[in-house]
Amino acid sequence: MNKTLLRQALEFYNNNPTHSQIENLYKVAFDYQRENNCIFLKSKRGQKASILDEDLFFIFISEEILENSKKISTFREIENILKATTREDNIEASGDSKNSIVKVFNKIVVHQLENNNPIIYKHSGDIKTNGKILAVENGETFLNIHSIMSKFGYSEFVYLAGFSNLATQKFLKDKDVVFFLDYDIEAIRIYDSFKCKTKEFFKHPDIERYFKIYGNKKLYLHQRKSLPTSHKELKWLLELIRNNNVVVEQEIIK
Repeated sequence: MNKTLLRQALEFYNNNPTHSQIENLYKVAFDYQRENNCIFLKSKRGQKASILDEDLFFIFISEEILENSKKISTFREIENILKATTREDNIEASGDSKNSIVKVFNKIVVHQLENNNPIIYKHSGDIKTNGKILAVENGETFLNIHSIMSKFGYSEFVYLAGFSNLATQKFLKDKDVVFFLDYDIEAIRIYDSFKCKTKEFFKHPDIERYFKIYGNKKLYLHQRKSLPTSHKELKWLLELIRNNNVVVEQEIIK
């Protein structure tokens, strides 16, 4: 983790910094954008820098600066990481103790067909697909995904690990995808971060009962400042969250 680059990233919080203020960060971002054929940050000498795609910007911070040890999606999370002063705080805030392990998984796609073991692909072109793909947010759920979701007709699965890496985003770009995520506010940001041939958010047929019985109040209170006022596709989810003042985590759905 490079705190200097994190501090430069934080310069964009409610501001457009000059090129000199984020020069080191831009050098790393420039190489990342070229390698991954994407554009999310624009900066030129003598001009104000700007973020063109905030979701990709935070994916870049998570993968390249935090080395995929923690998925972040807000500037407040960067602030929390920079405020961590002890090793224990730093591990909790950034997951820094796992950097050497998780960096390996920055540029792979985890794919599963039917009830077979998941396969890690370094080259997504090697993946043979058979139709609509179910993209799964959480690891615990993914380990049992066939038994949970085959009854709804799904047989092909991809693991997201939250916002996912760019390799997975690219793989899903020309696919028909159903997103099986937490039923919370952060999931809306995850859903919106993907561009696919077609996409939809899986609405469990018994989701209202889950909200009434298994709702997580604490997580809702933590996220509620980010609750959007409207959403063209996910009006039903916003209404469930607002009406119950809770969110539902994916892991409790069996």
